[in-house]
Amino acid sequence: MKDVDASIKASEEIRSACLSFRSRRAARIITRAYDDALRPLGLQAPQLTLLSAIAAAGLKGQRVPVLVDVLAIDPTTISRNLKQLEKGGLAEVVSGPSDRRVRVVTLTGKGREILAAALPLWRAAHRQVEERLGAKMAMHLAEALDGVARLGRDCRAPRERCLPDRG
Repeated sequence: MKDVDASIKASEEIRSACLSFRSRRAARIITRAYDDALRPLGLQAPQLTLLSAIAAAGLKGQRVPVLVDVLAIDPTTISRNLKQLEKGGLAEVVSGPSDRRVRVVTLTGKGREILAAALPLWRAAHRQVEERLGAKMAMHLAEALDGVARLGRDCRAPRERCLPDRG
């Protein structure tokens, strides 16, 4: 019985104070709105995010390590997600021109078409999320998320040290 009480107390503290719990819950709710909007194209929000990050480099392509940094996703997850895009004919991964160990990703013609077709759907979802949150909350949320991203952007240390002390 004591174990049950301790686990309930731990659960209450985690749910009420944990930023990871709260941010993941909020991310799932927000992502669901984008996923619903993108469904007619057979896309999900994480795929759109990856397509957008690849497209930012234009026809020269984006190096995989840059995608890892920009999206703050571990290399294994990027590789798995890129395989899905390749399988769908949306992206192509090749060896880098100067260093064959570096992989470079470009969008295919189909990938560029899907990204362009996704834009109005994304805009509608974005507008819906902003309307539900309210302009002020949406702005504060965007600023807070950008602040967290800035803190972790230069993180090269083990995961537990990714958010440096502010002191």
